[in-house]
Amino acid sequence: MHTFRRSQAVSTLSLAVLTAALAAPVSLARQEEPEEKPAAEAAQEAGRPAPGRVPAGTKTRPPRTGRFVGDHWTPYEPPSAESFPEGSTIHVIVPGDTLWDLSGSYLQDPYLWPQIWDVNQYITDSHWIYPGDPVLIPVMPTVIGEGGPPVPSDDEGVEPLLPAGPPAEAPETAAAPAPQLLPPAGPMLVPIADESDVECASYIVDRYEPPALAIHEREDPSRTVLGPGDIVFLNQGMSSNLVPGAEYTILTYEGVVPHPIFMEDVGDSVRPVGRLRVLAVQPKSATAQIVQACDAVEKGMRLVPYEEIPVPLATPGEFRRYGVQLDVKNAGYIVDSSPDKAAMGAGDIINVDLGADQGLQPGDVLTVFREFGGEIRFASTDSYIDNQQARAEKHRIEGTLDPTDYPQAILGQILILRTQKNTATAKVITSTKEMALGDRVALR
Repeated sequence: MHTFRRSQAVSTLSLAVLTAALAAPVSLARQEEPEEKPAAEAAQEAGRPAPGRVPAGTKTRPPRTGRFVGDHWTPYEPPSAESFPEGSTIHVIVPGDTLWDLSGSYLQDPYLWPQIWDVNQYITDSHWIYPGDPVLIPVMPTVIGEGGPPVPSDDEGVEPLLPAGPPAEAPETAAAPAPQLLPPAGPMLVPIADESDVECASYIVDRYEPPALAIHEREDPSRTVLGPGDIVFLNQGMSSNLVPGAEYTILTYEGVVPHPIFMEDVGDSVRPVGRLRVLAVQPKSATAQIVQACDAVEKGMRLVPYEEIPVPLATPGEFRRYGVQLDVKNAGYIVDSSPDKAAMGAGDIINVDLGADQGLQPGDVLTVFREFGGEIRFASTDSYIDNQQARAEKHRIEGTLDPTDYPQAILGQILILRTQKNTATAKVITSTKEMALGDRVALR
């Protein structure tokens, strides 16, 4: 029977492995060549962290991607309940927990938190633990005082060892300061996006080249609109290296995306429509079944190999609407929305003209803002310009107005879901005003 504290789930690393490791005797008599030790054990004896684990005290950023395990999001691979021996003490992490606090509660000393981290090898960064993940609690350590281990008494039949003479006086040296261990802190994990956000959102590529693989025909010709469970036939087979079980993303081309401010094209918009799995393969064709759909699947749609896109993990940041001045030098623009909308708000999917080449990565949070564009002068070209940001750009180019001389209107925040070279797909997570194509975005 497992012992649970504060929760009803389970955690990592077998206690039996820990007990065996701590109890293993060290032979001083054998002079044989030592066997090569595993990398993790050698690193631990050398005072280094095991491979793949972040050293304590290192400043790190929280993991940016994760997956859904049981009923919670986590960037790790926590063990299952069956992996723990009978009698283990398991704690399931709740919001606000840290290894520091858990050590103080269970081991009566917060400075012993590395012992908890050591027996939960799946936690690769001690600074970041996640609600819902299980933690194995080691046994309470035996503390030996400054006088060393207790000496058996005469009553136990063992003569105590006595010193041969007075101890030599040690030279007075300054005591080395105790190493400062940085208490690991756990973030509050907030589910900001889900799988449909990343798997169904359109994205912009520099140029779209239609893949050769496509849906050639339907099993039921009377069905023009297809969905999960429907059977389709593909235009390639064994000769194109298709194999049963392979999965493909179904794509539709949405056309060229023009920049809302400048007279240029941003790229080609591509939207995932669903996913199918190959059931059987013939020499020049294949049979497949649609397993997931974001929208109606139709004959002729193109296919690319399916790649799982991790859902970004992010901690909520401070959002201020006033008293903020953003640097416009590296700012970008909202260039598209999915689906097309004149105004966007919280929950909507958009595309921006910044991407991996500009340093963006999934999980980044950007602020959306709008610059002052001056008063509208009717009976002039100003009255025909779409929005305030477009007017600001026109007047900036003309030299009649510097928008940075005025406070920026903060509109909200977006979370980056996926990146291409020069574009990115994002979800609006905070909105104080309606956003429009052409509004600006910048890292907070």
